Amino acid sequence: MGKREGLLRILAILAYILVVSVVLLLLGMKIGRPLVLVEVQNVHHILSLLGVPNVPMGTMIYIPGINLSFRITWQCSGMFSMSVYTIVYLTFPGIRKDVFRWLLGVSVLYIVNLMRIAVAIYLYVVSGERAFSLFHYTVGPILMFVVMVLLLGDVMSRRLKEVGQSI
Repeated sequence: MGKREGLLRILAILAYILVVSVVLLLLGMKIGRPLVLVEVQNVHHILSLLGVPNVPMGTMIYIPGINLSFRITWQCSGMFSMSVYTIVYLTFPGIRKDVFRWLLGVSVLYIVNLMRIAVAIYLYVVSGERAFSLFHYTVGPILMFVVMVLLLGDVMSRRLKEVGQSI
């Protein structure tokens, strides 16, 4: 492969990432609100289990003890992670036939994302803004990425084992 072909591949990958990002942004704006409303209710229940008094208010979680509310947007809903997982899942040859694995992966991502939001709010309540910021902007996104990579790696390794056994 020459330099020109390599450069064209890199440009194609960058274009693909740009197009996928724009599509996800548009989808999020269109269908993100209903998902956020469900997310707020689920985070409310998790926080209640953790002993944090809270009140769901539309797309926000209000914490009366500190007189502060946290707005959950569609970007927080995990839709991006679930969409990226689905896109990679559908584009990898041979794995898109395993609907159960896809559903399991999306469910795990959703649950991990719920926990990510609840833990971030919990950390704010018990440890303050610095702990919240560290978890919300660094640890949480890394956690979501690692879980997504592990789920995709599991699916891909299962597919490679199947291909290896059929040869």
